[in-house]
Amino acid sequence: MINGFPIIDRFRGEDEYKQLCELAKTDNHGVFAPTHPVRKNGELVGYFSIAPQGVPIVFAWLSTEHILPRESFALINTVENHVALAGNVAMCLPVPKTSPFYGVMESMGYVPAGEYTFFVKKL
Repeated sequence: MINGFPIIDRFRGEDEYKQLCELAKTDNHGVFAPTHPVRKNGELVGYFSIAPQGVPIVFAWLSTEHILPRESFALINTVENHVALAGNVAMCLPVPKTSPFYGVMESMGYVPAGEYTFFVKKL
């Protein structure tokens, strides 16, 4: 790991999920089926949830306190590459209107797909 740079990692135990949920609350954000934690200087600072084949839905949270905007763009690009390398041709990234990313999604190549409310049920 390179100090000072955020990396996409793997989970190292069940307690990290609880820690992630608490950390995300500081930015008024939820955690939805996380698959890849984001670490910076060894500290948990975000996550991505990369779904299976097709047009996967990728949920994410990146700490506004620890992740710089430029780092966020680089991390999202890395996830796009993961999704593409898995054989997918598109990806859905739900972004709430309160997110700092909401106003820049189209400039990142994303097209609005309509307004929806995502419902999640833990099984």
